[in-house]
Amino acid sequence: MSPSSALPSGDIELIAISGQNPILQSDFQSVGRSTEDENPFQSPSSSRVNSTYSINQNINLSQNDHSNETQQRISSPSPNRDRTEEGHNPTEILPPVDGGSKAWLFLVAATYIEIIIWGLPFSIGVLHVYWTNTLFNGQGESTITLAATLQTGLSYMTIACFGPIFTAYPRMTKTLQIGGLTVASLAMIASAFVTKPWHLIVTMGIFYPLASATYFPCATLLFEWFHAKRGFASGVMYSGTGLGGFIFPFLMQGLLSRFGYKAAMISLGIGYAITGNIALLAIQRRIPLSRYSQDNSSKRRRRPRIDWTFLRRSALYLAIFTIALTSMGNFIPSLWLPSFVNEVGLNKPNGTVLIAILNASSVPGNALLGYLSDKLPLKWTVCISCVGSALSCAFLWGFGTNSAVLVAFAITFGLLGLSFTTLWTQMVGTISKDDPVVTGLTYSIFAFMRGVGNLSSGPISDKLLKIGVLRGATGAYGFHNYGILLIYTAVTILSGGITGLMFK
Repeated sequence: MSPSSALPSGDIELIAISGQNPILQSDFQSVGRSTEDENPFQSPSSSRVNSTYSINQNINLSQNDHSNETQQRISSPSPNRDRTEEGHNPTEILPPVDGGSKAWLFLVAATYIEIIIWGLPFSIGVLHVYWTNTLFNGQGESTITLAATLQTGLSYMTIACFGPIFTAYPRMTKTLQIGGLTVASLAMIASAFVTKPWHLIVTMGIFYPLASATYFPCATLLFEWFHAKRGFASGVMYSGTGLGGFIFPFLMQGLLSRFGYKAAMISLGIGYAITGNIALLAIQRRIPLSRYSQDNSSKRRRRPRIDWTFLRRSALYLAIFTIALTSMGNFIPSLWLPSFVNEVGLNKPNGTVLIAILNASSVPGNALLGYLSDKLPLKWTVCISCVGSALSCAFLWGFGTNSAVLVAFAITFGLLGLSFTTLWTQMVGTISKDDPVVTGLTYSIFAFMRGVGNLSSGPISDKLLKIGVLRGATGAYGFHNYGILLIYTAVTILSGGITGLMFK
């Protein structure tokens, strides 16, 4: 009798896989074990064959039944041998982490999603000026400002709604991503036909933010693809916001001047839908979802279990206060810098160019803060970002009414202020301990607080611009009431840095 006949073929195959089923391992050892002086790969003696049959009877399996049962174990799922959603064996080698073609392809696609989803909100100041001065000149200024702030604020707040949905129904990820992208594209197309300021609230302020369903899985699946290089990878992905903010002002300005408002918004909506769906093809999980529940007799799909102990971690609440405070100030330059430049009367550079410089500076800024977050304690990178951006608002913009100083402000604030979101990745990792379920929930909480901060910055800044307590002061502090707004911006961001210093 050859070894292959003594050992059922299924046992050899299972051992070659990895031996993760302890019952099959013991069966293999029982059937294939030879005496101390006998080579197990030589033909066993007749007494060895009889011993093999005896052992198989002790475990209530005949040799033929054993082969059949082994084959059945291979073909049907069990608690120790779950199958993936695609039907592949979970013991297959996963793509490498922190490298490999699939990881880098995911990062490129996620960065592009970041560009198209956040590029427009972070350059909304350009459209804000066009809506106010051209499309609805002299009417509904507060309504237009609300629409602009809603676009960014609700984009973050809807993440808080989608986070639990993605957590509870992970198999709907791709469907929700495509749905969010479709709604955002249709909202942009619909905004081409607005006739009243409140129409902008509905189209760009309420429906466009549903694009966050497209973006959210990119931010959370990054944790599966990168570990040691997570800070750098998140910096690259979040730099897509800066790239989009750099590209969109020039793109919008060119489309508006050459084709008009209606054609510009329609073409942008169509472009979103086509290129976004192509990028989504590469947004895949590194770790496949399990198809079945742990109960082998049940065909119900496994639901994720939530470890609620993360709510007792002090780091969560420090992060919440840090994000809320910084968000109350970080959005103000993107919204009001173009209007300030118009009122000062600067043409070189104009508001569009300054917004482009602001966002372009965040590209290396994201990579820099991401790299520093891999090397330094989290509290120091938070402090660097907050102190640097707060001081740039207080001094560079505060005393700057000429081109050189405002360009210096745009570069500094872009490097350190707009790049703050990159630090979320390390905050989430600290709080969630890399639990994939807690990661999504924590990110949702962060996004909600970011949305609250952004939404509040619009109405607050609108009220502050009507207070003339610093009228006649030096620089921007005495120019058309911007001074009190700049103080508010610097104080809120600096307060966020103080809470960030409490991170352990």
